[in-house]
Amino acid sequence: MTDGRELIKARLGRLGLETCREEAIVHELRDHVEDYAAALEARGMSSDAAAREALDSVSDWPEFREEILRAETEEVTMDYRLNYRSKALWLPAMCALTLSNVFLALMEVFGPLPHFYWLSRDMSMRPYFTFFVPWLISQPVVGAVAAYWSRRVGGAVLHQLLAALAPAIALLGLFVLIIPFSIILDKHVAHNIRLTAFLVLTATWVLLPSVPLLIGAAPFLRKPQPQS
Repeated sequence: MTDGRELIKARLGRLGLETCREEAIVHELRDHVEDYAAALEARGMSSDAAAREALDSVSDWPEFREEILRAETEEVTMDYRLNYRSKALWLPAMCALTLSNVFLALMEVFGPLPHFYWLSRDMSMRPYFTFFVPWLISQPVVGAVAAYWSRRVGGAVLHQLLAALAPAIALLGLFVLIIPFSIILDKHVAHNIRLTAFLVLTATWVLLPSVPLLIGAAPFLRKPQPQS
């Protein structure tokens, strides 16, 4: 087709999109129209007649233009939502989770090794608390960093809250999902874990850390500025 690109642009009109995106759409449409015209020519139709038939295969160019714009708008909206959620929730949450685990690793390297004797009466809880309390004290910093980051990039209060509580939420998922599956599927995991021990484990590593995480996040839990 001679000047197929110009013919399509004349029928389609201005889309109002970015120049590179608009050119890409026109180029793709030209390829489709030229392929259809070539197929018609292969059946014995003249070049001019094939070109007209290929262009007329779109019965309503204005309607077709509106469909393209709707599709582009939905795509842009979806990309915006994904980018917004990544910046306002997932990245701050990953930062909080990483920072919390770094503090925990530092406790393991420089502090005493914990002994998990929650339900035993004849063994001291002191080594465990010596290990656990410093990590617990560090969690307000984690909550503050996550909530501030989320608010800074325009995250809603819910996103700020979820990002700050990410370490506790991750541990809750670990205890609720992974441990039961491990008990069922892994023969090396003990099957006589008491419910009380499981509840104490959840309260100690999920509920207790949630308090300092919320304390650290509280000063930053507010609606973002409109320009954000």
